[in-house]
Amino acid sequence: MLVITRREGEEVVIGDPAAPLGIVRIATIKGDRVRIAFEFPREVSVHRREVADQILQDQDKKNVIGQIRPAGESG
Repeated sequence: MLVITRREGEEVVIGDPAAPLGIVRIATIKGDRVRIAFEFPREVSVHRREVADQILQDQDKKNVIGQIRPAGESG
């Protein structure tokens, strides 16, 4: 994992600097809140971790063919 320090307005270039895959910019810092701007092509998905986890969880549910219930449980 790469950990870097950036100030408000500074950027991180992702990929080849001549043709970057995307750019991450520190938009604003107010107290303990940091606003981050992501500039990526539309075909590149960018998600908050909790959203990405939910997407994965939903995909796992779609991959379930059937469920086995204990005997006597109606459903």
